[in-house]
Amino acid sequence: MSTTPPALDIQKLISDVLALLRNVDPVGEGVKLADQGRRTVEALIVALENVGATMDNLNQAAARVNRLLDDVEDPIRRIAGMADQAGSLINFLPSLAGKAVANLTAKPDTAASTTSPTGGPTSPAA
Repeated sequence: MSTTPPALDIQKLISDVLALLRNVDPVGEGVKLADQGRRTVEALIVALENVGATMDNLNQAAARVNRLLDDVEDPIRRIAGMADQAGSLINFLPSLAGKAVANLTAKPDTAASTTSPTGGPTSPAA
């Protein structure tokens, strides 16, 4: 049992295509397209305004950071200089303490030693 494909009804096909074309409204589609374009441009403008506001906020933050650095930089430089001087002092203190200890140690008494008539030192046993 073979089935034959149904015959194409060209007349019906053409009438269906024409019915579809009658439903297309070029003016209405043009208005929709223009409205969509307007909304796209408005959204783009809003996005650019947001980018501009973000850049303004970043510039304000950078200005605040710069003012903070201006206020803090000089005292930090002074403290760093004092720390450098303190480091030099800490390096100098051990040598100063060594000299002080050397001055405190007993020195041999040079006045107690006697000299011989020949000019040389005499022995303590003599």
